[in-house]
Formats: sequence, C-alpha cells, structure tokens
Amino acid sequence: MNANLSRPAKRQRGVSLVELMVGVTIGLFILAAATLVVTSQLGDNRRMLLDAQLQQDMRATVDIAMRDIRRAGYWGRAWGSVWSDSVAEALGNPYSTVSASRSESAGDSIEYDRSTDEDVAAQRGTDNNTVDSNERVGFRHNPTAGTVEMRIGEDNWQTLTDATVMKVTQFDIVYTSRAVPLPCGTQCQRGPVRNCPMDLMVRDASVVISAEARHDSSVKRSARSDVRLRNDLLVERSAC
Repeated sequence: MNANLSRPAKRQRGVSLVELMVGVTIGLFILAAATLVVTSQLGDNRRMLLDAQLQQDMRATVDIAMRDIRRAGYWGRAWGSVWSDSVAEALGNPYSTVSASRSESAGDSIEYDRSTDEDVAAQRGTDNNTVDSNERVGFRHNPTAGTVEMRIGEDNWQTLTDATVMKVTQFDIVYTSRAVPLPCGTQCQRGPVRNCPMDLMVRDASVVISAEARHDSSVKRSARSDVRLRNDLLVERSAC
C-alpha cells in the first residue's frame, strides 16, 4: 500500500478574523491617505483658480480706473488756453475740477470733469465750454457691498466689480498736485494782469485696491497703480 495514502489529509486553513480585520484596517488607512491627497490637490487647484480670477478682475478694475482718471480735465478747446495778440486773454479750462475724498464709512472716492462734447479737431467751436451734468465722472468704494462703483454721468453710479467673485476690502485713492514754475512771458497771458508769472500744475493719482475671493476669504490679493493726469493746468502765481 502506498504510504502517502495512509496519511491523514491536512486540514485547509483560511484567513482568521484577526488577519481580516488587520487587512481591512490597513486598506482603510491607504484609502484615507489617497482621499486626503486627492482632496488637497482639488483644494489647491480651486484656490489657484480663485487666485487667478481675483487677480484678473482686480487688474481689469485698476486699468479701467487709471485709463479714465488719466483723461480728467480733457477739453476739446485746449488750444484756447494759449494767449495771442488777437485775443484779450487766454481761456481757462472749465473741466479742471478734481475732487478726492476719504471716509471710513462711505469709502474713498474721486470725481472729476472731462468733456464729452464732439471732437473739435475738425469742427472748432462745438465744445460748449460748460460742464454738463453728464460730464462729471469718477470712482468710489462701496464698503457695504464690497464693490467699486463708477459714475457714468448724471449721478448714475454703476457697479464696476463682480460682487459674486470678489469682495473689495480696500480702495484707496491718493490725489496730489504740485506747481512747477514756468519761465514764460506775454504768451502766458491769462486774466487782467499782463506778464504775470505762471505755474504748471502737475497732478498725479494713485489707486490701491485689496480684495478677497467671495468663496474663500483666505485668497487675498492687492494691486496698486500710479498715473499722471495728462491735462496739466496753467495757473497764475498767488503773488502776482
């Protein structure tokens, strides 16, 4: 008789309950680690998208404000401010008003005049030399809504930023002007006093904007831009 046939068969053993529980526990740890990595990557990607959108909207807001503020004082008849023997005196720019204010409750604002009459390059005299109600524009911060607003004529304030995307926490406007003496003679004549020394008023504006993403307050960015107003003013010296 074969000796192998006389031996009793070995009992088949499976995985014990303890081994099964250990395996399940290790698998859960691996699954939790993988889930944490995926969640972290998704969160980082989300914040990167919010950050890119926030920077884009902030830069667009600053660019719009700077380009428009640069036009403050535009006057279609600027040639009328040059004095000659054929006129009694040079004209003053009626669109020279620029006002900036700062308020903790109402927010910073800047308002200024610029002509929106027809271009007088081809048709001289079409500018009425009067600041109409639709020719005062500006920008302001609305702290309550967390937005920046733009005045589009006749006290019509329109929201410039998207309140669903970002909350503007800071909108600071600094407006400065400085007098630069001009060595000019009779060709600077303005007003009743002839040969009065004139000063060139150089005007600058700076805008600082800070904002945070509406859906994630941890995403914050700031932007700053400086601009020189192109339409300088000629004024008589106070000692004249």
